[in-house]
Amino acid sequence: MILSTKTDRRAKEFLFLGDLILILSSFALAWLIRFKSGIIPLHKEFQAFSLYIIPFVVVSIVWLIAFSWQKLFRIEFSRKLSQELTKILKSSIVALIFSMSLTFLYREITFSRVTLAIGFIITIILTAIYHRIVLSILKNMLLKGKGVAKKLVIGDGDLPNNVIAQILADPLTNRGLVGRLCTEQTPMKIGTPSQLKEILLENQIDEVVLAEPGISETAIRRFLYECRKEKVLFTIVPTFQSFLRGKIEIEQIGQIGSVVFRDVAMTSWQRYIKRVIDILVGSLAIIILSPLILILAIAIKIDSKGPVFFTQERVGKNGRLFNMIKFRSMAIDAEDKLKEYLHQNEAEGAVFKIKEDPRITRVGKFLRRFSLDELPQLFNVIRGEMSLIGPRPPLERELAEYETWQLKRVDTVPGMTGLWQVSGRSDLPFSQMVQMDIYYIEHWSLWLDMKILFKTIPAVISGRGAY
Repeated sequence: MILSTKTDRRAKEFLFLGDLILILSSFALAWLIRFKSGIIPLHKEFQAFSLYIIPFVVVSIVWLIAFSWQKLFRIEFSRKLSQELTKILKSSIVALIFSMSLTFLYREITFSRVTLAIGFIITIILTAIYHRIVLSILKNMLLKGKGVAKKLVIGDGDLPNNVIAQILADPLTNRGLVGRLCTEQTPMKIGTPSQLKEILLENQIDEVVLAEPGISETAIRRFLYECRKEKVLFTIVPTFQSFLRGKIEIEQIGQIGSVVFRDVAMTSWQRYIKRVIDILVGSLAIIILSPLILILAIAIKIDSKGPVFFTQERVGKNGRLFNMIKFRSMAIDAEDKLKEYLHQNEAEGAVFKIKEDPRITRVGKFLRRFSLDELPQLFNVIRGEMSLIGPRPPLERELAEYETWQLKRVDTVPGMTGLWQVSGRSDLPFSQMVQMDIYYIEHWSLWLDMKILFKTIPAVISGRGAY
């Protein structure tokens, strides 16, 4: 919870009323463009605005219901513009289809479909801008300490310490931390758990965060009762934080409640679409880049002895091994000399990286700086061993050093580029690379693939973090 209960309610009302006005205004403007502007020729008889008043009201109600379905009136500061647009577009398409269906059912007047289509476009643009403005205003308020949810943390030990650290680290919430209820002596302590009722009343708390491992069900029930009575949000922070990713649901096993961890892997149709895109884009890229590939092959051959291509066994999806193809950027005896340089490793975790690796050839430095040594992996993409976008395929010796949670990285088809490659490349610590790869696996979408693909080009050109 970021906004106080009162501010959150007002913000939702403000969004709702603003959207209502904007939707009505969008369709009124659509009528003006259709019948008054002269932009669109009138092939049929002119239709007065009075005929459209009631239909526009009905359409606006339909749109608001669709917006509510997509939870667009919920204040979410983590929601990006792309996500906002997707929700607005999805709900607007549904609302448009439903509205057009109503016009077919009502036959006394033939309403202009063009007006409806124009209103559809204007509504998307105006409501998207309005939602971002409202979020921006609310963020500025929070940064000034206005409308921040007052939080109270309950618990002893490291878990509540971590929760408090996270609250204080967020500029939107750090002014809302009232204190902590615990038995141990800490700087944030304002009482003990037994004083919850009095402190809720005295401080007008909006949210209570329970972060106490091993607490009894009786104690939780008492806390929950006090919070519900005062209409305060009650949140429990579990100890199994590493599992709280992806799709989580609550289900019943008879009379027993259970936490279900759904598989977040792509469905069959999503994998099919991704594979089709890989083949089409990969094939097109090979055709367009074939002159460059030929020039680089000649340069490698002239620069140093050895083959043009370097193949290395990597771990693919579900642990399957495959030969990854790269342009050779090192001397032919580089693998034999690896043990000599292991002690100079500058990367954290199960990765070996040296910025000034003496095994790299002159042409190899150029290839690596702009990631041109990766181009032959387009053939791995066409063969289905890799994808354009995905986690980088590790070596077997690297995989042996992975922690259990990091193994999720090989649950999907590896890629030529990915989220961490466009977010800092080799400058990032290994643990952060893996976290980004896991985030990608758990939040995959075509839109995310497109964003990574478009960000790859400037990342490659800049050469930042490549060695």
